[in-house]
Amino acid sequence: MQTPERPDVDVDRTRAYVRSIAMKYVHDDQDAEDVTQDAMLLAHRYRDSFRGDARYSTWLYRVTATAALMFLRKQRRLSREIPASGTGASEDDGTPWLERVASPSDLRAEVIARADLGAVAEAVAKLGAKYPAVFWKRYGEGRTETEIAKELGVSVAAVKTRAFRARQAALASGG
Repeated sequence: MQTPERPDVDVDRTRAYVRSIAMKYVHDDQDAEDVTQDAMLLAHRYRDSFRGDARYSTWLYRVTATAALMFLRKQRRLSREIPASGTGASEDDGTPWLERVASPSDLRAEVIARADLGAVAEAVAKLGAKYPAVFWKRYGEGRTETEIAKELGVSVAAVKTRAFRARQAALASGG
């Protein structure tokens, strides 16, 4: 089967067209540039899927709209991802809750905190080898699920599940 020829297009005009479509979706110049770049790459990568059943501009509109929607979905997911610092409303200084320590003059509180931390570590370790790394990165270092997933090479869903289960075990240990 022969592939229909794509019309010769002026790259600058095509980019301006794609950017105008992107702006309809994202309403921000910088984001529109990102979407434009993604859409142009997608259009190039999937140029063989253009069959010629519709106008090239119609196909390009759909590619751009898809790129914009994927961008918005990613932005929405990232904005929903809460920081794992575990900071309470009263102590919102950005320090992860596992790093908060008692003042050096309060030896009793420091001993209790270390014992609690040991109990938490033990409870999380009992869950299995894959849980402690996620737990300490998420709640000890305050990293996001996406960062942890990339670093460990697992899905974000796996990180969320492991972090939740490890946190439940930590809370049950009294930590």
